[in-house]
Amino acid sequence: MIYKEKKKIALMSIFFNFALFLIKLLAGLVSNSASLIADAVHSLSDLAAAISVYAGITIANMRSKEFPYGLYKVENIVAIVSSFAIFLAGYEIAKHSLFGKVEERITNLPVALGAILLTLILTFLFSLYEKRKGEELNSPSLIADAEHVKTDMFSAIVVLVGVIANYAGYPWIEKIAVAVVVLLIFHAGFEILLESLKVLLDASIDRETLEKVKNIMLEFPEVAGIKSLSGRNSGSYKFIEAEIYVDCDSLEEAHEIVDAIEKKVKQEVPFVEKVIIHPEPYEPKKQIIAIPLDSENNVCEGFGRCDFILVAVINKNGKLIENTKLYVNPVKNMQKGRGIELVEFLKSKGVTCVILSRPPSHRGVLYAMAEKRIKLAVVDRVKNPYDFLNDLLIKGLKCQSPISFLREETGGSE
Repeated sequence: MIYKEKKKIALMSIFFNFALFLIKLLAGLVSNSASLIADAVHSLSDLAAAISVYAGITIANMRSKEFPYGLYKVENIVAIVSSFAIFLAGYEIAKHSLFGKVEERITNLPVALGAILLTLILTFLFSLYEKRKGEELNSPSLIADAEHVKTDMFSAIVVLVGVIANYAGYPWIEKIAVAVVVLLIFHAGFEILLESLKVLLDASIDRETLEKVKNIMLEFPEVAGIKSLSGRNSGSYKFIEAEIYVDCDSLEEAHEIVDAIEKKVKQEVPFVEKVIIHPEPYEPKKQIIAIPLDSENNVCEGFGRCDFILVAVINKNGKLIENTKLYVNPVKNMQKGRGIELVEFLKSKGVTCVILSRPPSHRGVLYAMAEKRIKLAVVDRVKNPYDFLNDLLIKGLKCQSPISFLREETGGSE
């Protein structure tokens, strides 16, 4: 479970920072290094920050009726606290090393150097591990704590340079090193602060995630368009909201499509807590109707074997807005896959609805029509399609999703 994993990493950070505090304090006392003792005091602020991270993760996953969207943002608040702790650490290092009087006299150089090198290695390895786990778990507080731990590595470098420089008689080198490190520390703290404030102010999630969600939605043939798409972060989790145009025959079918989209988004986009989709009916400004005809100008029974295709363009009111066109069936003589190839041809002409005297017998054709968002209307076999078309438009054209014909075949199980 993600929550338990985050708590475990946060607890490890508490023990790690306490261990660093003891190592630096004991080495500072033994070697008479004021820099090490000051750095040990600095480690106490790291320990306090680690404790706040642990508390933040625990609180963030509590459930309350007063907070129906969860307390996930507590993690971001903790990340802000950590950013200020980083600023404080940078200030302390600058105050001590840049503006303080350097009067340390190292009495046990091997102990001081050994302690500094040990803390450098341990800090580097743990900050690397905690940041990697924080990114895996999408935890801003763990990532912030990892950056905070890294400041300990910077401070250890400063102490190392200071000890060696003082021992060699070049105290000015310490000043330059500290200035560079302090700038790096403030930069890390500013990035954490900025990202956390963006989440607390409900800034949008990254474009890559929104683009991925958009592509998942458009994979569904019934989705005719996306009216709006937005998202926000809350702690480790993402909340997605969208309004989509759904081209279907009933409200029940629209809800089924929305449920399928929500499920797929959660499967393919990590750390999505909730997906809220509002479906809206799709009302095209015009429809392009195709009527496959046989050699006698009857509405064709064999979809792929028809001789001609009559194409008409109508507006929302059912009135012809363009002259009808008659095409020769380009795939009639194919041995296999006539129906699916004809669907491709109709799609290239912008056809949105096909009129037949019976549904295509090949299920693959119905699936191909659904994928291309071409609907289907079944009528009685008639002669003189031009008179029939005029009569049909007056009465109203009812085109259905090809999938509905599959459901009728299987008693609704398809």
